[in-house]
Amino acid sequence: MLLKYIVRKVVLKLLKDKRASPLIEEGMLIGLSVITLTILLSIITGILGGLKSAYVGAESSFNNIIEQIIGELNKLWEYVTSILSGG
Repeated sequence: MLLKYIVRKVVLKLLKDKRASPLIEEGMLIGLSVITLTILLSIITGILGGLKSAYVGAESSFNNIIEQIIGELNKLWEYVTSILSGG
């Protein structure tokens, strides 16, 4: 409680002081930039996570398609070899 009062008193004194006003402004700008940077990084992280999920899903689908194609080609090969062998 005492610390809060002291900080408030110092900040109010700095706001009234013309020389400290630019320092307060710079501090506020730095705080705003940190918040903005944090938001941007979280957005970028979300986008990259979504891209990773999409890539994994596409890779899985591609593997399934390839397995199906190979299975169908094997069936076709067995059918052709059975016809050619006379069975």
